[in-house]
Amino acid sequence: MTARLGATRAVVFSGYGTVFDGAGAVMRAQDALGEKAAPLAALWQAKRFEYAWLSTITGRRIEMWEITGEALDHALAALGFGRNALLRARLMQGQLQAPPFPDIRPVLEALRRERTRQIGLLSNASVTMLTAAVKAGELYPLFDALISAEPTGLFKPAPEVYALAPARFGLAPGEIAYVSAHPWDVAGAAAAGLAAIWLNRDGARAEFTWAPPAETIAAPDALPALLAGPAEAA
Repeated sequence: MTARLGATRAVVFSGYGTVFDGAGAVMRAQDALGEKAAPLAALWQAKRFEYAWLSTITGRRIEMWEITGEALDHALAALGFGRNALLRARLMQGQLQAPPFPDIRPVLEALRRERTRQIGLLSNASVTMLTAAVKAGELYPLFDALISAEPTGLFKPAPEVYALAPARFGLAPGEIAYVSAHPWDVAGAAAAGLAAIWLNRDGARAEFTWAPPAETIAAPDALPALLAGPAEAA
């Protein structure tokens, strides 16, 4: 445990890809997608990130739900599905009910039992998307705050989005432990001053050495020990 992580007073998780399995939601439609389910999930996620970043850079004001639909339209067309309104609706609805990764709930419950840190979720997802996914996954009671990038009109890794977490909890950026499975998100959080933790489930190669994580973990169950020790009193 680094001294910096021991001094944190809140732990904030990224959403899709960290807490929620967006690809797993796509795989639920494998009966309709066949062998293209996994490629579609990967392309859809890549394009959703790309469209969000481009919108932020160009000043385009748009909600993540709309971006999600645009990215899906591209992925479906690219993989030869054409226009299929029923399939599109099914996949979009699936993102509102994306299952939590199996390794997440026990960790959230452990952190909740400790009661030493507030627990939040910070996502590019719209308020509607975020709330729906948390409730569908029955995680709602485990979070103190659901924080959407939506009010900023920007998307991570814009620093204005990461600033929402310290503002919500009334803490300094360095007092927030931020957990994400996305290297670019970890770099963005670190650059914004948060104590970033990279959840590297797949053993990927490290990137963005100019904004490294405070710690790297292979599974969420390492978090309670990593953050062990009493947080400073509020």
